[in-house]
Amino acid sequence: MKPLFILSFALIFTSCKQESLVGINNQTQTALPSDQQKAMVAAAADDWVWTGNQASNQIEIYDPAVADWNSASALKWSWKPVTTKGYSQYAVDHWGLPTDFKVRTVSTWGGNHLVSSCSNGLVTIAAYPAGTKKWAYNLGFNPHGVELLPNGNIAVAATDKDSVLLFASSTGTDNLVHAAVRLNKAHSVLYDPVENILWATGNDFVIAMQVGGTNSAPTLTELPARRGLLNTTSSANPYGHDLSRDLGDNNILWIGTNGGAYSYNKTTKVFTNGPGGATGINKTMIKAISRQNSGLFVITRPDSEKTTELPDPVTDPTWCTRYVDFYSSAGVFQYYRTKSGAKFYRAKIFRTPY
Repeated sequence: MKPLFILSFALIFTSCKQESLVGINNQTQTALPSDQQKAMVAAAADDWVWTGNQASNQIEIYDPAVADWNSASALKWSWKPVTTKGYSQYAVDHWGLPTDFKVRTVSTWGGNHLVSSCSNGLVTIAAYPAGTKKWAYNLGFNPHGVELLPNGNIAVAATDKDSVLLFASSTGTDNLVHAAVRLNKAHSVLYDPVENILWATGNDFVIAMQVGGTNSAPTLTELPARRGLLNTTSSANPYGHDLSRDLGDNNILWIGTNGGAYSYNKTTKVFTNGPGGATGINKTMIKAISRQNSGLFVITRPDSEKTTELPDPVTDPTWCTRYVDFYSSAGVFQYYRTKSGAKFYRAKIFRTPY
């Protein structure tokens, strides 16, 4: 998302010869020489990309049209909870290793608000772009995903609680009333405004949950008929990490798992391998997956799963990467963006619409 305005300049695509680098598990990643890499540009209509940078412990938003993410022009916004924005020292102390981030419009609150989570335990809502606290809670158990409903209630993929939680955050700064649905190793949650349901993924399944009740006493009920079993034919544990909508098809969700990347048909409950196979986006350990209006896929996966020939890969923690990878709609690697010293867990397109 390019908040409140659209970039007006035109960008020209440059055709580049690609070179192939073979990584572990005989998986192929395509890469470009550095001079050609910098020539590749994003489509003008495409969204900015948010990242959870576990080196800086910040949410950072970058413009993918800027090839060098070390440049000041690439970084559009950054944030973490601080006491000058209404957060207590206790909340600040429980922020670290950011895992998820979204910005949604809450009309009753007068505009855009962010939700974010981190492995250290804090889940929070704040005004965007001001970053001023609206609601915060130390879950204490490694939450990996969050979503903000139109009424201001926050949904949390509480990974170590094996649950999806829905808090009545709309009705009070410190309101901890919540509903829960069990989901083993819940990792990501996404609101579907067409049906007023929440989608979530965890270790084994993609599930749908009906949102009900009231703002102050929400309910959450799984819809068993909508449950989809993640790929179990892979040698890797299926372990769902992320899900996002397809901007071109409201019936499709994109799922990133330990075993690969898949599209999920919400109606038929059919999973389809991501385009390009093992040389495309259907690689192991997909930590984040989303798709631009142009059709480009935005992918993050740990550097430990990639070729060791990439410059300065992240070795600790083993779930992070310095590289945000961009693939065509056919699953052909296009280019990456990187920042010196970064440790990205997730990176996804940044937009307010559900």
